[in-house]
Amino acid sequence: MKIFKKFVCSSLLFGSLALQADSYLNWQKNPDAAKTPNSVDSKVDPNAPKKEHFKVDLLSPELSEPMEFCMLPTGKILICERTGALKEYDLETKETKLVYTLDCVQNPKKSYATENGFIGIAADPNFTENNYVYFYYSVPSKHLPEVLEDEKFAWAKDDAQANAAKEVNHSNRLSRFTYKNGKIDPASEIKIIDVPTDRYGRTCHEAGSIAFGPEGYLYLATGDNTNPFGKDASPMDTTKEKDARRSAGNTNDLRGAVLRLKINADGSYSIPEGNLFKPGTPKTKPEIYAKGARNPYRITVNQKTGTLYWGEVSPDKKPTGEEINQAKKAGYYGWPFVIGPNLRFLYPDNTLVDPNNIINNSPLNTGMTKLPKPVEPFFHYNRSCAIIGEVFHYETNQSPNGFPAYYDNCLFFADWNKGWIKLIRMDENENNLGVEDFVINHKFKYKPIDFFFHKGELYVLEFGNGWFGTKGGRMSKISFNQSFNTVATVDSDFRINGMDVDHKGTKLIQKSTCLSCHQGQNKLIGPSFSQIAEKYKSDKDAISKLAGKVAKGGGGVWGPIPMPAHTDIKDVDLKKMIKAVLGTKNLAAGHK
Repeated sequence: MKIFKKFVCSSLLFGSLALQADSYLNWQKNPDAAKTPNSVDSKVDPNAPKKEHFKVDLLSPELSEPMEFCMLPTGKILICERTGALKEYDLETKETKLVYTLDCVQNPKKSYATENGFIGIAADPNFTENNYVYFYYSVPSKHLPEVLEDEKFAWAKDDAQANAAKEVNHSNRLSRFTYKNGKIDPASEIKIIDVPTDRYGRTCHEAGSIAFGPEGYLYLATGDNTNPFGKDASPMDTTKEKDARRSAGNTNDLRGAVLRLKINADGSYSIPEGNLFKPGTPKTKPEIYAKGARNPYRITVNQKTGTLYWGEVSPDKKPTGEEINQAKKAGYYGWPFVIGPNLRFLYPDNTLVDPNNIINNSPLNTGMTKLPKPVEPFFHYNRSCAIIGEVFHYETNQSPNGFPAYYDNCLFFADWNKGWIKLIRMDENENNLGVEDFVINHKFKYKPIDFFFHKGELYVLEFGNGWFGTKGGRMSKISFNQSFNTVATVDSDFRINGMDVDHKGTKLIQKSTCLSCHQGQNKLIGPSFSQIAEKYKSDKDAISKLAGKVAKGGGGVWGPIPMPAHTDIKDVDLKKMIKAVLGTKNLAAGHK
């Protein structure tokens, strides 16, 4: 009764808007849903360097949920792991060691602080002189010992606990530390900026990537800190945790943005000229450079031009699609009101957003009501999980095994779900000339999460084989030389263990996003395919029943996190995929 009482009170708080939520028009009736791209639309250039001339070396094989890494001028690589560990890899000794453990919030097993932790790292451009490194992490704070998994956000046992939890100030923090002689000095921490966050009700999307531009300014990515599991693709619900208008759409909020700061010698910061809002502008935050982002998970800055790029992770429902965004100057990028080339979302009153007249009328909005016209993405492709890399610049003094001049001025990006790397070829003005496949004799099976170039060679960080508590995190290096003669590996894809590798449905699954939440033998966010096969082995209607569930999405059978709809997959292909799933053997039971 106390849980029900709390929800009723929340509804009264938002008045008539909350009553409209029950009849909120879902994404399937949005006329722009059909405009979602269905592919990456990339090509293989026959003039590209041959794939056998690329070699992949595994450098650090035993990492635990690595998030971001950076190269130091000393020949050491610093790696932050989400659970708090700071590790150092030595290019000379080829050894990885733990150098520090950061006290941070990370609790993936419940709805509290879902994607929090040690989530960003960068070295100061003048590291040789000052030994400064920058961390972005989730500050420890008091919270309820138990969190109820309830769709109506009744996350407190009673009203007293709810009120106590609301009074706690949760935040993610950007700090500067001194890193010298292989050690972090905890006493050297200087807090630069706190980004207030919500941690209950399955909020996620924390971003956290840090980058420096050629002018020395620090860029910090922040996510919309919102629960994405509502009815519509865009979260504009009237409950706080499901309303991205309060964060990404709020000009007076640091979330859902890329911030740009000039870090002063004493660790304070000032506002560079050219940010989105001038200091003193009412209802705005002057730290904001790019606004209207959902989850700008990784960012990079072209070191020759100062242009900012990021990959924008897209929603599950249509209209959707990954964005590669480019910012030569400050701007507003549309979320949660539009996505891609101005594909519109629905307001809670069931009217379509007008990209030329975006109105933020959320009761939680503390910023401007009228928002700027959105900047369209640099590239827009089918939904998955975009990870930005870097713009490659060929140098004559780079490593003998550095990438060739063919890739000069190309922006590299990867896909966390599908394990490929592609590139956008650009002209001298950074215009998009087309997207090309990066073809090598290697498949990244452990979810590429960050990568950078050093002396022309590409270093790749992989997160692991799941979402939380995963194994398989590692770091590799990709080199090029005409003398290399690598061959395609014949390893089976561990993600489909127990499945018929020659089945057409299995091949379709490998090309989809299914393996980001499921595997043949391992339970991730969703059940393993072998568990599904066991549950439905006696159900003669399982194929049509499960195909319908996958198409429409839903939840509650296997856990609290719902499965997104997959309307972009043809029914005939869905049924092939379901057949492959139902044929999965349980290897723990003795199958080969």
